[in-house]
Amino acid sequence: MNYQCPVCFYEELPYPPQDFHICLCCGTEFGNDDGDFSHAQLREMWIASGAEWFFRNPPSGWNPWEQLQRAGIVDAIPDSQKRMIIDTAFASIGEDTDYLKQEALFAEEFSVTDWEAFEISERDLAGIES
Repeated sequence: MNYQCPVCFYEELPYPPQDFHICLCCGTEFGNDDGDFSHAQLREMWIASGAEWFFRNPPSGWNPWEQLQRAGIVDAIPDSQKRMIIDTAFASIGEDTDYLKQEALFAEEFSVTDWEAFEISERDLAGIES
């Protein structure tokens, strides 16, 4: 069974966040560090220090900002990192086949609508009744 860190929201703690266990991700020692600071304060300190992985090597593909985003802690993510997350999401749209199909349908629908609007405006300019 895995547990979630209440500081950094790492989801694969091997032990509950208590009894002096240490989070592999942010390094919080539960029962010690969280006796002096709240989890929110510890999170702020971890982020301010760069949100680096604490113990050995991080899991493949680990990203502290995506971890916080999944946990709904978007306000804590620095603006520069938010921009990177948004850019990455937009870059992946070009590979999303469902999105591309929907985009083509919208483009087709709006091209007809735009053409109709153009014809109406041309008739109005020429004084022709519809």
